[in-house]
Amino acid sequence: MKKYTKEQLIFYLKKYSKELKKTPTIKDINKNKKVPSSSTYMKRFGSWNNSLKKAGLKINIVKKFEKKELTENLKQLKKELGRIPKLSDLKERKWIASSSTYVKYFGSFKKALKAAGLKQSEIISLKRYSKK
Repeated sequence: MKKYTKEQLIFYLKKYSKELKKTPTIKDINKNKKVPSSSTYMKRFGSWNNSLKKAGLKINIVKKFEKKELTENLKQLKKELGRIPKLSDLKERKWIASSSTYVKYFGSFKKALKAAGLKQSEIISLKRYSKK
């Protein structure tokens, strides 16, 4: 794991903000493999908003959700995918809340799926093969 100085992190954050022409969100940062992850910023500065403040960037306003809206979005995503959504499916779509939002409102992504009436797909057991 690469260690970044606070100055380097601020540099990357400002540079990426200029590329996006807006203040990056956690989702933006985590999608870009060329910049440090949001967890790196949060560990170093205490929170995402503190990272933005240190870089002199405007803090993003957090949208408040209703649980019904979140569960309906999961149902819509299931229709779109033709299967039960996975956490990775949320990262690929701007119209749906992030995984951390689902964890915040429901305690876990699994509980969010359950609240939406979606049954977690069964875990497929992998056969173990011998060397023969």
